[in-house]
Amino acid sequence: MSAITQSMPRRPQPRLLGAAAAVLAVAVVVAVVLFLTSGGSTAPAHHELQYGGIPKWLPKTENTEERIVTATAAKPALAIQGNTVAVVTPQGKVMATAVGPEVPEEGEFPVPATSPASFVVTLAESPAAIPLDPRDFTVTDEDGHLHHPKVSGLHGGPPPTEVPAGKTVSLRVAGVFPTGDGTLNWAPGSSSPIVAWDFDIEID
Repeated sequence: MSAITQSMPRRPQPRLLGAAAAVLAVAVVVAVVLFLTSGGSTAPAHHELQYGGIPKWLPKTENTEERIVTATAAKPALAIQGNTVAVVTPQGKVMATAVGPEVPEEGEFPVPATSPASFVVTLAESPAAIPLDPRDFTVTDEDGHLHHPKVSGLHGGPPPTEVPAGKTVSLRVAGVFPTGDGTLNWAPGSSSPIVAWDFDIEID
């Protein structure tokens, strides 16, 4: 019996088991902490993204310039205030930009049915002289009624009679118009507008 007793393996001591379990628990905790701090991702470092940044591995987009619409008598264009339109006239192409309306009666209540309003029209980059006729500028209100505004120089006085080649000319187009939506129209050398800029007169 004594020989059999000596050949049997000894059972691990409770103290050794406790130490091994503690070491294993620490290793697990360390692994979990490393996983969480790395974001749970094993992607290469160059794939990492900082807050507000763009990943380097994304394809780069090409920068494209803003396209300028061309307006002709056969194909008129509708733009919004601030847009530049390449207007083809019988004398050549001219870059036209309209800004406005400037309304002096903001904050009135009740909202008036009409309001003084003015626009600034800038014409530039024409290779040839473009004649200007104040009658070519009109305003159409949201009910379809046509208005004939007053056209003057930018700082008052009579308007220029042409846009010299390679020069820039600014006009002030003003009048009293119904509040609401409308369009500022220009018909250079044409019986109908070639370009129109959409606008909204707001008083409230």
